[in-house]
Amino acid sequence: METKGPNKNFDQSQYHELEILKTVDEDSLLNNRKAAGKLGVSVKLAHKTLSSMVGKGLLHIKKENSRKWHYFLTPKGIVEKARLTVSFFEFSMQFYKEARKLSAQLCRDLSVSDRKKVILLGDGELAEITYLGIQEWQLELTDVVSTTGHKTHFMNVATKKLGDTLNNYDAMIVCTYDPLRPMGRNFLPEAVEKNDKMEWIFK
Repeated sequence: METKGPNKNFDQSQYHELEILKTVDEDSLLNNRKAAGKLGVSVKLAHKTLSSMVGKGLLHIKKENSRKWHYFLTPKGIVEKARLTVSFFEFSMQFYKEARKLSAQLCRDLSVSDRKKVILLGDGELAEITYLGIQEWQLELTDVVSTTGHKTHFMNVATKKLGDTLNNYDAMIVCTYDPLRPMGRNFLPEAVEKNDKMEWIFK
């Protein structure tokens, strides 16, 4: 699976449509700039996505004035939102199962090769899944590097920022992923430099 969806057919545009449908369902007031912020894309691409969804009959527009546009789900849009939501849930379960299996295998390999001092790069859901394997294979978690800065601690370990001095370690398990390609191979955030001790769950 290479995209954020239940299978290879759940592409980036479908992910964008689901996010727009959920946004409109919560608040009808929407413009290109707000949509771009929600999707993390350019204003031009956001405009193209909204126009396409209106053209497909998923959204209806009501103009309050030249600057205020309200978007509403059409009956077809409601059905599509439900379908995509179920598909995304199925993907989330599949992602968890695959991440759980592969992270456990990686932790086993590190333990067998006597590389037991590990660092987690990332402190999100993939790190939480990987932590189960760390416990199972009795690895020592020496540091957790937060790539978002949202958490101060992870499993009772104080998180560090990118660039901070790290404790001695044998392997750094990369627990970050591209939200549009969560199972993409060897993903690394732009601000992080690759080193020889890095190990990927999806590789």
